Amino acid sequence: MIKKKLLIFFLLFGLYSCANVNQEAKLYEDIGFLGKLSDIKVIDTKLDAIVSNSYPGSSVKITNLLSAKTLIVSNIEKKAINGSRLIYVSESVVSKLEISKNLPYIKIEEIRSSKANPTFVANKAEIFQEEKKVLNTSRVSNVEVISLGKPGLKENIATNKKIYLEFGSFYYIDYAKELQRNLKSFLSFENIVIEGGKKNYHVTIGPISSISIYDQLFFKLKNKNYEGYKILIK
Repeated sequence: MIKKKLLIFFLLFGLYSCANVNQEAKLYEDIGFLGKLSDIKVIDTKLDAIVSNSYPGSSVKITNLLSAKTLIVSNIEKKAINGSRLIYVSESVVSKLEISKNLPYIKIEEIRSSKANPTFVANKAEIFQEEKKVLNTSRVSNVEVISLGKPGLKENIATNKKIYLEFGSFYYIDYAKELQRNLKSFLSFENIVIEGGKKNYHVTIGPISSISIYDQLFFKLKNKNYEGYKILIK
């Protein structure tokens, strides 16, 4: 009986493995705003994109989160990116993805076939230890995937959406209040509120009405070492 059970188990395991051998494995993802190569100094004018040195892949999947349009580009270069953009792309990529100039909200991913990488282990973790770090500035975990809108959103629809920056979550409200006070002490921005409840508090900056205002806040937050927020659009 035991031998039969073991045989059934290995048969089922084999079938499951075969069914999933060609699935794609997501190795990396991040959400933020897109910039154009024309905004920065680029030596190779044939490049499709420039990404941060921390990006692990040799190609990048870019998704316009306002229209769900997706494109994979391989002609990329890695370099230090100190600005407020997650990635810089060519005009051709901007056109194909139908990126909004007012709200270039995108997700970048590295995706490989699990067949080529059977020992894949996800390189993404959620860290919720803000309470320990509020006094020395708060670093929050990677942003979550946010799916927005339907294909074909027009420019005027995108401009009605606002940007929010969210820190958290916090188990204790006192730590959220302390972060709120810290942010208000150096940001010339009134809309910094505490949301949530029941041991799940967030400190939210917003609504932010434009990319230019976001850029100003980005550099102020970066200079004070507050970089771990989620970017939300709603």
